[in-house]
Amino acid sequence: MSDNKDTRNPIHRGEPCPAAEKLRAWLAAGAQKQLTLTPDDFTGMDFSLTTLLLSYGPLSERLANRWRTFCAYMGMFTPFTGWKIFWYKRAGVSIGKNVYIAPGVVLDLLLPELITLEDDSVVGLQAMITNHIFTPDMIVVARAGVGQRGVVGARAILCAARIGKEGMLGANSATIRSIPDRHVGIGTPPVIRPLNSAYANNPMAAGGNTDDQCA
Repeated sequence: MSDNKDTRNPIHRGEPCPAAEKLRAWLAAGAQKQLTLTPDDFTGMDFSLTTLLLSYGPLSERLANRWRTFCAYMGMFTPFTGWKIFWYKRAGVSIGKNVYIAPGVVLDLLLPELITLEDDSVVGLQAMITNHIFTPDMIVVARAGVGQRGVVGARAILCAARIGKEGMLGANSATIRSIPDRHVGIGTPPVIRPLNSAYANNPMAAGGNTDDQCA
């Protein structure tokens, strides 16, 4: 008779998982630097952050992770900024005052507590902020977020990186590099330049010819 146990999961065999131990220690230490996990860290289980967070570990830990993921899904699908903020805060996202989150925005579903949106920041239509990078050889996890009065343009992707105070990632751009304070990044990979003083107080106006908008 089957015991319905997943034999790929080390916890069902009473074995430790190096990836889980590294992730727990990294989070407990404040997650200040990036964490790199390799396939060798996922002993006896799928090379997957989803599996690690939602299917491995004590029941209380798995339930807490699944609750955060559920709240992040609710934040993703709800159409209104106020509701998005309500759900994303419950998922663990740190959200300041007067933050605008446009429809279609996706914030990381697995580790939302590593995302920070500071006061007066803007996340544009269908933009994505994630705090992990996956390749066949490694998974990199790092904090991500937007500084005070920073902007993530429409359909832009900010991946395991940060936009500084009054910084901007242009529409349809993608980056794994952080953008310094009062700088704008445009393109994939982005060209990062100081924000022209003409747009310093209105980063959303930084459209049109990039030669005109950047110093």
